[in-house]
Amino acid sequence: MMSENEFKNWATNLNLSDECIREIQRVRLSPPARRVGSGKGNVSGSFSSKKMGKTIQFESHLLELAAIYEFDFNENVIEFYDQPTKIKLDYEINGRKRAYLKTADFFVIERERAYWVECKNDDELINLSQKNPERYYKENSEWIYFPGKEYATQFGLGFVVKESSSIKWVLQRNLRFLEDYFNNEYMISDEDRNYVKDFLGQKVDIRLSDLIEAQIDMDKVYGMVAKNELYIDLYNDLLADPRETKIYLNHSQFKSLSVVNKTIVNKKSNVICIEPGNSVIWGNSTWEILNRDEKRSVLFLYCKSTKKNLEIPIEIFEGYISSGYIEGIANMNNVNDKLHELIVQASEEDLKIANRRYSIIEKYIDEGVIESDSVTERTIRNWVKKYRDAEELYSNGFVALLPQMKKRGNREGKLPLETKTLMERMISEKYENIKLKSARSVYRELLVKCDEMNTIPPSYATLCKAIKNRSIYSLTKAREGKRAAYKYEEFYYHLDGETVPKHGDRIFEIAHIDHTELDIELVVTKDESAKPWLTLMVDAFSRRILGYFLSFESPSFRSCMMVIRECVKNYSRLPNNIVVDGGKEFDSVYFESLLAMHRVHKKQRPPAKARFGNVVERLFGISNELLIHNLKGNTQLTKNVRQVTKSINPKNHAVWTLETLNELFKNWNEEVYDNLEVPALFETPKSIFEDSLKTSGKRLNEYISYNEAFILTTLPSPSKKLRKVQPGQGIKLTYIYYWCDEFRLPNIEGSLLEVKYDPYNIGIIYAYVNGRWLKCLSEQYKFLKGKTEKQLKFITEEIRKKRKMSSRNNTITAKMIAKFILESEEYEDNLTIEKYKAPVVPNEDYYGEQTEQENEELNKFSDDNDEQLEVFEELI
Repeated sequence: MMSENEFKNWATNLNLSDECIREIQRVRLSPPARRVGSGKGNVSGSFSSKKMGKTIQFESHLLELAAIYEFDFNENVIEFYDQPTKIKLDYEINGRKRAYLKTADFFVIERERAYWVECKNDDELINLSQKNPERYYKENSEWIYFPGKEYATQFGLGFVVKESSSIKWVLQRNLRFLEDYFNNEYMISDEDRNYVKDFLGQKVDIRLSDLIEAQIDMDKVYGMVAKNELYIDLYNDLLADPRETKIYLNHSQFKSLSVVNKTIVNKKSNVICIEPGNSVIWGNSTWEILNRDEKRSVLFLYCKSTKKNLEIPIEIFEGYISSGYIEGIANMNNVNDKLHELIVQASEEDLKIANRRYSIIEKYIDEGVIESDSVTERTIRNWVKKYRDAEELYSNGFVALLPQMKKRGNREGKLPLETKTLMERMISEKYENIKLKSARSVYRELLVKCDEMNTIPPSYATLCKAIKNRSIYSLTKAREGKRAAYKYEEFYYHLDGETVPKHGDRIFEIAHIDHTELDIELVVTKDESAKPWLTLMVDAFSRRILGYFLSFESPSFRSCMMVIRECVKNYSRLPNNIVVDGGKEFDSVYFESLLAMHRVHKKQRPPAKARFGNVVERLFGISNELLIHNLKGNTQLTKNVRQVTKSINPKNHAVWTLETLNELFKNWNEEVYDNLEVPALFETPKSIFEDSLKTSGKRLNEYISYNEAFILTTLPSPSKKLRKVQPGQGIKLTYIYYWCDEFRLPNIEGSLLEVKYDPYNIGIIYAYVNGRWLKCLSEQYKFLKGKTEKQLKFITEEIRKKRKMSSRNNTITAKMIAKFILESEEYEDNLTIEKYKAPVVPNEDYYGEQTEQENEELNKFSDDNDEQLEVFEELI
């Protein structure tokens, strides 16, 4: 960001007016006008910008996030602001003046200009231009938002409409792939730099895969690309596809070698005749021109793949043609469509007949020999003629040998148009609503209406057929709401590279964090049990578990902080993007600050859209099915709560503790899940992770040290953040006093200080004293060191029960806690279950038959659980 002096110099160089400077400063010094959300089914979030040094909001992770990446990595852009302050726009309609407040998506300051930005999808712009032609229109192949342009012009600024078709998605994917090397500069020695360049100088046509096979450190290669010391065509070649991506020593070498034409898969024509019946390619779909309305100057288009109808002004359509967004289809493509249709309609019997005919005419054409007695020469000559005609027409004569399709009779409905129209209207008005009327009820009303209109009524079967012909998604949405209809919503697959893959191009690009309550009762005290919560961080690309956290506490920002801490502890790095749901724990200041500190972008998936989190949701199901449901104390029985009796109640069979389950889950994750093939990927998480590490680089420049400084950033605060410093005693937290020497200062005694604690070590806390976080030790530190918050809570509960204290005498002191720990140390060896392997799930599809040794280990494991419970009861 610019300093005030830099901003003044920038404004002076552009000779901006005082009024313009005030308007720009109003944007620069104001917070975002609103906070974006995911209420419209879109994925919103925050982007940790290196250029701006703060998080930038985006309302769509496709359109607006793509714009942010362009701004953040464009050297010509100096600053950019999300959701800038509202501006008052005026426009005129039907001779009357209108005014309203508008919040643009961004305000951008470049070296030579400044402007507001509004991001819109192409379809949305077309609809807006039809509804409000005085506001949205196209001029010189660019969309214009007239009220915004008028407002900006008075200050000498601009208002840009950024359409979705202008996004360079290959560049977007490459920017995200290289993001780590842009953010933290990767240091390369001269020796390594010369070695890579010498390798590239050995031959001309070198791809990234050649470097990988030569075992060259890809971190050095990507680092040099980010520094412009090597050249890759980031607009056209995907770094995630190393076998097809060529690499050059510099841009000059690329220009001299780019004469070789790339293979063109689809033959497209530049000549487009805008007439009904012709087809065009728009985006990745084929659209047919249905009609051309000369009076209104609009075209009517239809897309077979999406079954959408579209009305578009001819001027805009021609603009897309000149811009290259719409292309014609060569005649050969139409021919290929007809050829494909003929082959698809052929049955297996038809193909057998065509094969027999071909074997006959092949001999006749080559040698003039007739080998079949059942076919006359005249018939054969007829087949040959059809074969050669089809070669001319379709470039394939085989289809002419297929038997002729039998003509079907007229299968169109015989009902009058009035009846059909009435039936469709009754379905829309009477059936598609929240009253949930049955089809039979609607049919009775339809009979009455037909009688009133004196028209022929349809049969009940015809009405049911008309209902079934409607989209099940739209029917369910109209009758039961969008949440019930969500499971029928159409999937949108992007297999053409025209967007960023939903699971990323590499490991640590996207990760998901979510929570679930496990289906098992754990031992808490002698008479109590509870179900634990599991928080997972899962890598979307490999499906590997990056970190997990088990706790009795319901989901909170503390769980989020701990799972991030586990990820850094395991891998010394964090993912670039973290996908979360709309839970309030993900909106905490501490959580967002931690992400921003390490430049992690947060994406919030829309509510009631389970598919957006299917990566982690599927893992929850696997964990319960393959592990938890095979343990003693699992709660599968409680699904039919009326059938649960005391003898089979899972609470009475709880033998696992939080600590032992934590160790079990760790072993299961490393030994079972990590080596279990992911059905969607046909590989194991471990193998995908290791392969991606080779191709995408280790990225040591993103290394995060797991030290006290990092741990401090992950520490949560108690429910009451501020605690009073008691003179001579310190700060009291969970029955314990904590002390540091700074508490003796006169201005600190009796004051309220912000506090953080470590869930993994309740022997220390941190207090914010005079602008610094200071470590405070407990009064019984040597006994409490390493004890968790949950262990401390269990200990205090046991002391209460053992001493049978009254409510008036219910004070727990740190000395009592320490004494209890000392008394229980002699039992620790018996309480701890010896390390074990993950239990083998009796599922032969995954693990085969159990050996005798495995059965013995399982029996011993069960006996150890029983002994643990007995010892625990004796202790209490």
